[in-house]
Amino acid sequence: MLWLLWLVVFKNKMTSHKPKKPKDGQDLEKITRKRYTLDSGQSHTHGMVNYRVLTQESQSFSFHSSTGQGESAGGGPGTGRAVLYTPGASMEILGQGLKVKGPGDDVPNYAKVITADKGDMLFEARDGNITLRARNINIEAFGGGDDGTVSIDGAKVVNVNAPDVRLRGEKVTIVADNTMHVVSQGFMEISYNFNLSASSSDLDFGFISQVLKERKLKLTDLT
Repeated sequence: MLWLLWLVVFKNKMTSHKPKKPKDGQDLEKITRKRYTLDSGQSHTHGMVNYRVLTQESQSFSFHSSTGQGESAGGGPGTGRAVLYTPGASMEILGQGLKVKGPGDDVPNYAKVITADKGDMLFEARDGNITLRARNINIEAFGGGDDGTVSIDGAKVVNVNAPDVRLRGEKVTIVADNTMHVVSQGFMEISYNFNLSASSSDLDFGFISQVLKERKLKLTDLT
């Protein structure tokens, strides 16, 4: 009787460790070599493995079938993932055969192009810095309507430093919640067609407040 109970437990244990059949109904594949392994059909958080190479140092490059996440209406092919993982650095060296651009040459000659036809892009350094270095750097937001915004948020300081700094817009607003310093070590020119300058007390209780009230305006309407 005891051996029968042991047989049932052993059978259940073997069944529980039996790999699941891939969702496409085909067999699992696995080829092991001395320094790397190739496999296909295994379940994975990124989706079923279509093809994966895994090295002895835990580096891997894999292609996964779609999980349905982020796919367009109606689904269909094209939402699978390609995943590169390496515990160390990943480097690309490109463009050694391209022509050298001369001074003032702004004609595009791309050595690297990354295009997302749909969806968003994220560049994240969780424990480090991101540095963009080039002869010129262009940032463009071309969206219209509610889009077309460039936002820069700094938890501590935002520094802009250049021999010539220019800001231009149809409407420019500068707000300091506490202190504002405008310092010129040389000549300073302020030119305008109309100027409204007042302290907070003037806006609340003084002559300016009466002018704004008569015209049914707020200070924010003029900025």
